[in-house]
Amino acid sequence: MGHDFERNLAVGYFFADPFIPTVEPYFRRIREVYYAWPGLLTSRRSPVPPQQQQQQLARDLRRCRENGVSLDLLLNAMCYGDEACSRELETTVREAMKQFKDGGLLPDVVTTTSPFIAMVVKKYFPQTDVRASVVSRLNSTLAMEYASEYFDSFYMRRDWQRDLPTVKMYSEWAEKNGKEVCMLVNSNCLHDCPWQPFHAALLSHGFSKVCRDCSQTGFDLALCARMYSTGRYVEFLRTTWIRPEDLHLFEPYIKCFKLSTRDVAYPAKIVKAYAERRWNGDLLELIDPGFQYQPKVRFDNAAFPADWATSGIAAKCASNCTHCGRCEQVLAMVARPVDPAEYAPEPDAAPEPAFTITVPGRF
Repeated sequence: MGHDFERNLAVGYFFADPFIPTVEPYFRRIREVYYAWPGLLTSRRSPVPPQQQQQQLARDLRRCRENGVSLDLLLNAMCYGDEACSRELETTVREAMKQFKDGGLLPDVVTTTSPFIAMVVKKYFPQTDVRASVVSRLNSTLAMEYASEYFDSFYMRRDWQRDLPTVKMYSEWAEKNGKEVCMLVNSNCLHDCPWQPFHAALLSHGFSKVCRDCSQTGFDLALCARMYSTGRYVEFLRTTWIRPEDLHLFEPYIKCFKLSTRDVAYPAKIVKAYAERRWNGDLLELIDPGFQYQPKVRFDNAAFPADWATSGIAAKCASNCTHCGRCEQVLAMVARPVDPAEYAPEPDAAPEPAFTITVPGRF
């Protein structure tokens, strides 16, 4: 497989494709698998009943752990309503973690946006590391310092992660303070998107229902989808993704590279590309959202300039973009029109029968 890269990838559990056959060839590269336990405090609520997914997930998590892959449980909704700081929520988290422990699936890591949940995990399960979610939008070492009482590691704010001096600064602070810095490497969220808190809150409250209701108003729930549908493709060069070929620049500073693979069209391609650190296809197939449901353009990954990651193009300068034209020059180099028929994703696999872990509360 070539160069023996570090074991520093975090893969999001997906049901659309068989998970273990997809990731098993790359276990040497994968440090963690992150997952939401169906029905428990997740930032995304699946239309599939939780009981239909739990048995498969439990079996696959055990297989991952047997192969040295750590388990990262997501309790990362942005909003828990009027129970967000309550005895009820504390009980839900404590009892769920106890049942995971009794079943041999105590998570090695819990990722959360809630400082309250972080406190509960630290109080009752101090052996489990707690990580601040990317939704927390931590954008300074001071923010990490404030959160350090309950958090062991942090996802840095996506909008800053392309700037290597900033990444180095975060890393130095973390090493000095016994913490770790992580990075979500294939997000296609707009740079400094003002819709992100709104969008994250919608995910916490049943996104599919909100989509149905909002379709009657003509409002675009996702600003990125609006940009794409109106042909503003250059905005997707200014987003926050890191190409597989450029991960080596960040490896001295970042302990864990998170891959968004839970709700994407091509999870196997994402795992393969980042595990092998190369991709000779459409970059939009690797990043989330990639807009494969309405493809109009592809980004030829092989056509990016050699100094893309180090020149400053679309990196820190994007925070205060002056529309200098450099991004448009790169867009002209990499953008290709596509035939939508070439990008039809395969149908999801049918879920397996249920294995249930019950917890108190409404979640």
